[in-house]
This record gives sequence, C-alpha cells and structure tokens, in this order.
Amino acid sequence: MKSLLKLIAIVYVLLPLKSQAQKVYDEDYPNRIKDLAENMNKHGVLNSIEIAANIGTTGLGLEVASPITKWTKLRVGFDWMPQFTVPMNFGLSSYVDGKVNEKFDRIQEMMYKISGMKIDQEIRMESKPTMTTFRLLVDVYPFKNNRHWHFTTGFFVGGTAVGKSINKITEMPSLLALNMYNRIYNEITSDDFYDNAVDNPNYLADLTGIASLKGTYLDQRVIDELQDKMFSMGKLGVHIGDYGYDEDDEPIPYMMQPDKDGTVSAKAIVNKFRPYLGFGYGGALSADGKWEASFDAGVQFWGGVPKVTTHDGTVLNDLINLRGKVGTYMDLMKAIPVYPTIDFRISYRF
Repeated sequence: MKSLLKLIAIVYVLLPLKSQAQKVYDEDYPNRIKDLAENMNKHGVLNSIEIAANIGTTGLGLEVASPITKWTKLRVGFDWMPQFTVPMNFGLSSYVDGKVNEKFDRIQEMMYKISGMKIDQEIRMESKPTMTTFRLLVDVYPFKNNRHWHFTTGFFVGGTAVGKSINKITEMPSLLALNMYNRIYNEITSDDFYDNAVDNPNYLADLTGIASLKGTYLDQRVIDELQDKMFSMGKLGVHIGDYGYDEDDEPIPYMMQPDKDGTVSAKAIVNKFRPYLGFGYGGALSADGKWEASFDAGVQFWGGVPKVTTHDGTVLNDLINLRGKVGTYMDLMKAIPVYPTIDFRISYRF
C-alpha cells in the first residue's frame, strides 16, 4: 500500500513538469521549422522546382526536378514514344520435309480454283515501337565552379515489349487462304484420310467448303493420286530464317505460319527495370536563369540483346540466315545490347 501511494505522489509531481515541457516545445516549434527552411534554402535543398519537356531517343516526355543537396538534383519523369511504322515484306514459300521447294505457283492456282481466294506471295508487315517509360534520375554536379556539366545515374521502368510487328490488315485474305490450304494439306496427307473419304461421301465438301463435292465417293486410286499431289506440293509458310543445318549441311528452314485468326506477329522483349548511366550539359536561356536548356547522353541497361519472339513462340535470336529487314534489325540489336539514350530538355524553374 505504501508503494502505491509513493507512485501516485511521483506521478502527481511529474505531470506539471511534463505539461510545462510540452508548452515550451510547442512554442518553439515554428522557430525550428523556420530554421530548417532557412538551412535548406542556404544549402540548396528542395528550394526550387523545375518543370521540363524533353525529346529524344526515349520519345517525348515531361519531368519534375528539384535539388536534394547542394551538388545533386532529383529528376522524375514520364516518356512516351510516338507511333510510327517501318514496313517489312516477307515472301511465302512451299516446303516438303523441311525443305523449301518451288511449288508456290501451283498451290496459288489450286486455291484460287477451290475458293476464289488468291494467295499473294509477298506478305507485308508493319513494325512499330511500343516504348512507354517512367524515369527516376539523379544528377551529380562534381565541379565546384562549373554548374554546367553533370553526371547522371538512376533507372527507367517500362513494359517488357519495346516493339512489335504485325501483318497489314490488307494481307488477311492471303493469310486466311494460307491457313485454309495448310488445313487441307494436313487432312489429305493424314493417315485417316482414306477411311474418312471412303466412309463419308460429304467429307471433301466439308473439307474444302465446295458444296458441289457433296456425295462424292473416292476409290483407292484417286485417293493415292490426290495424296501424292499434295505431298509433292508441300505446305505453305513464311520463310523467316533457318534453325541450323542438317547432316548433309543443308539449311533447316523455319516456316512461320499464321495464327488461327490469320495473323503473323512478333515482339521484342527486354527487362522492365533498366539501370541508367550518363552525363549531360546545361545552361541558362534567360537572364534570370529560370529558363534552361540541357542535353543528356547515356545508356539504359535493358538486360542484354532484346529477345524477339513470334506469335508461335519461336525466338528469332536463335535462328540463322534471317532474311530481309528482319536480319538487318537483328544484326543491329545484337551489336547494341544497351539502349542509347539521348535527350534534349528545356526547363523552367519556379
């Protein structure tokens, strides 16, 4: 009981002292905030805000910046690459047992007779960038008497797909006809074709879509001739490149076929997170120093050479003998495993 009374007595004595200390603390609070603000302004910490517009290899962008120490500046921004297209053309080829042959004209003629659809031998595609990124960068001004030059580190974050290619909409009839022909080829050359054709007199009509073939019965001789003809002509595809070479040192072609919806496409994949290193130079545009122009040059480390993957999952980086502009673009990307970043920026300081 005596201990409890002593504790109450101590609390009773200390409470007024705490109240007095809190009062002094509260009264001094505005002064301490003022001192902190004056020190930050004296040392150039968060004492101004810059709004900037930039243009460069990352596209068009906006930035907000502010000094975080006397020698460093924090920049946060957003970049968007305007949409433009680069045309690419691919040729269709026929192939048998993994070897390209010269039977496209015969296939083209046959499909026109069957369906009235003409398969163009050249497929036109369009490639476009798909880069949208967020940036966080820190500029370091290492020279005491020169505030023009700076070194920069930080990172960019964006989607993994930085570019894509897809066939032009005008190529859809040819690609759909290509799919139709390959389906016919697969059916006629299958082991089940004989039984299906003999047992079902409407099988050919259902396969080709030609109503006049309903009720058609085929004997063994006709079936053999039809299968031999299809085997000789082969399947159709877009010859992009080769997987490698066989034991006879002959190339093994990769023949890209349209997706089930009649499209062919590819996309270039990199890392989402891309560290950045660079340098820059800036200077005032106005007498009061509020307007400033500057440029930056550096590289984004986007995880090595971009991986180009087609709609069927084939990685073009693993192929050889890539054809046309695809080969040119792949050679360029393999030579530049980092992304060159050059920006020109105009800013206004508040």
